[in-house]
Amino acid sequence: MTFNIKARVLLELGAELISSDGIALYELIKNSVDAGSESVDIRVSVALTASGYRVLQSKLASLPAETRLRRAWLEDATQRYFESTASDELRGAFINRLNGLGLKEAEIAAEEFYREFTFIEVEDWGCGMSIKDLQTKFLTVGTPNRAHERQRLGRAGRLLGEKGIGRLSAMRLGMATEVITGTEDDRKWATLDIDWSKLRDDPDMDLDQFAAEPKHGEPKQAGEKGTLIRISDLQSDWSLSRLTSLARAEFSKLQDPFETTGAVLDIKLSFNGKDVTAVEELDTEWLNKWHGYFEMSFTYKKMNPRDIEDLREQPALSGTAKFRLPKPPDAAEAIDVIDEKDIDASGDSLYSLLASPEYAVTGGTINYASRFAGIDTLGPFKAEGFWFNRQRAKQELGDQYAKFIAWLEQWGGGLLVYRDGYRVYPYAAPDDDWLELDQKALRRKSFKLNRGQFVGYVRITSLGNRELRDQTNRQGLCDTPEKRALVQCMQYVIWKELGALVTKHEERMARQSLTTVREIEKQVTEHAKDAKVKLRELAKRVPEEHQTVADLRGYVEELEAAWAAAKKTLKKQASQAELYLHLAGVGMLLEFVIHELNRVTGATLQDLQKMSGNALPPGLKSLARQLQTLDKRLRILDPVSTPGRQRKEETDVVEVLRTLLDAHEQQFDRHAIKVHLNLLPQDNHLVSRVIVGQMYQIFENLIVNSVYWLAHHRAMRRVDGDELFEALIEIEVDAGAQTITFRDNGPGIEWADREKIFEPFFSKKPSGRGIGLYIVKSLCKENEITLSLLERTAEGTVPGFKFEMP
Repeated sequence: MTFNIKARVLLELGAELISSDGIALYELIKNSVDAGSESVDIRVSVALTASGYRVLQSKLASLPAETRLRRAWLEDATQRYFESTASDELRGAFINRLNGLGLKEAEIAAEEFYREFTFIEVEDWGCGMSIKDLQTKFLTVGTPNRAHERQRLGRAGRLLGEKGIGRLSAMRLGMATEVITGTEDDRKWATLDIDWSKLRDDPDMDLDQFAAEPKHGEPKQAGEKGTLIRISDLQSDWSLSRLTSLARAEFSKLQDPFETTGAVLDIKLSFNGKDVTAVEELDTEWLNKWHGYFEMSFTYKKMNPRDIEDLREQPALSGTAKFRLPKPPDAAEAIDVIDEKDIDASGDSLYSLLASPEYAVTGGTINYASRFAGIDTLGPFKAEGFWFNRQRAKQELGDQYAKFIAWLEQWGGGLLVYRDGYRVYPYAAPDDDWLELDQKALRRKSFKLNRGQFVGYVRITSLGNRELRDQTNRQGLCDTPEKRALVQCMQYVIWKELGALVTKHEERMARQSLTTVREIEKQVTEHAKDAKVKLRELAKRVPEEHQTVADLRGYVEELEAAWAAAKKTLKKQASQAELYLHLAGVGMLLEFVIHELNRVTGATLQDLQKMSGNALPPGLKSLARQLQTLDKRLRILDPVSTPGRQRKEETDVVEVLRTLLDAHEQQFDRHAIKVHLNLLPQDNHLVSRVIVGQMYQIFENLIVNSVYWLAHHRAMRRVDGDELFEALIEIEVDAGAQTITFRDNGPGIEWADREKIFEPFFSKKPSGRGIGLYIVKSLCKENEITLSLLERTAEGTVPGFKFEMP
């Protein structure tokens, strides 16, 4: 038994897979391009409008059965139901054709007139189709013809379509399709007439009953070739203004407007015989007025370029981010000063940036292949973006501002995506935010980087980016790991690289820091709430352990009290920006502690579900051990959050380090990280006059960073089959020289990032906040500690930091 398909399924496919009239025309244009045509003519002719025709038929059905139409009634109908630019000859032809007819004959005559004089024609001069082609290709929905051709041509081929559904575009536009086509070798034109309305009018028709037979048409001249598709019984209204708007908004962006060296498809448009400007070129003069700019390239490079037999490759991200500084208030005229940063990421750091957030490195068993899925198969691509600050533009452009805004509204809206030089819809359409620029701006309560102020592109290729496939309904790329990696890569460049420059020069640091504090406070509150819920459930399940549960509940309350005390203390500081950054540092400590509490409590509840009623789950033993860790963690928080402790005093920094390492002991065990604390000379003390609470924050941030990058580096090594990597953190304290050296054997800091790592909101973690090392640098300055980077390794990365204590 096989499936039987009703013919009306074709109507559903046309309605669902071709989402708009603009997409429908684009599909027909793509077919012309794939046929090798260098030009396409699109002619729209409207006499009786689509809505007018439907109203006319309704009016005819409502008249008395014996009515015969009179000239006066028909003249009124042409005024009501005809396109305003329709010629007097067509109006007269309509009146003469229906004058004196009864209602049944008039309905038929009106339909014939509508199909004859209201239509869309798409004509090209490509390779054309033979009768056999019409039978085996055009009439086969989902034909693999283009897919096979792409495989045959290999790298020499560039085909825009391969799904075989483009012919459904004609159905989207109108219920009747006529095809006239021929190849160079044919002696006669081949014709095909399809009446899609039969599918609508007969829902019981089987697919094999829907006949469409190609025929031989008129003789043609030798060497003539091409295809004319005439679509009538149109389903929507067309007007000169609509076609002009479609041309300006869509056809101008159909081909990559930023590429000036390639061949340009000649698209000619007309409406009722009047030419319409189909392609409006991008005025690149306005691009030179950018306030922020980036260009980037994602490629694959050989891991060992000197070994020709080693074919291994790894992805590499490179480029530049720039920011044009605004005119100083006291300057007589603008000075073109540009702050420029290199964009550079490869190896572990790039894999970290593009790793799937669903498989975070949190210890235990994770699916390493899934974490890095899509990165190696994404393929090379390029992107360029121009960012404009409207407020600055208004001041700088003066009388030219109105022209600029009109240009920005046409070409702005985010980054357009082009495959082989032709647009991938609907990216950067008015209602599309594929890079979530507006969402990010809204969450930050700052609209500096919203998509309305961006003009730019992303370029991919069908051969280089095979896994970036279009959805069948033409609503963007399929959701694949490769698309996720592409989006994350672009978000990093815009938010972290370009965004850091914009933040540095334009946005108030306090606002950004406050947003971070709010995010942290939300996490602390949610974790605390979850912990209390789990503890209540634990108390019900194991009443004999009520004291352990009560102790844990007390710790949650102490954490909340510590957070409140920290906010109260830090609000006494004068600088709002510094206030929020200090508060963020304290919040990050709290966030980690309460996350650990949630983790072990959740694991205990899972153990309880697996154990019999009388057995003591091992999770409770773990929970009891966790109390000792929480004791240590709370001792760390005390000097950070207690009022009156934020002052310099003689502090044993070795004791601070021992306390921190002791508190992280279980985390180190879970991640299989070894820690060496080396004291030179054999002295257990290094006393320095510093703020003790801030010492905890400095080295806590370094430990947290090391744990993440060591776990990530191990994941990378395991993907390559290396199970022997031993993660190591080394801390060397030289009491005589008053120095502390902190390093790990993870991927290290890339040389290009040596300055950026200390800038606020720069991070190469997938969801990093980018304030940890900025806090470290700020607190070092506050405590008169000299902070420097260690020398580069043989691999060219920086393994850690050196602190010269006061």
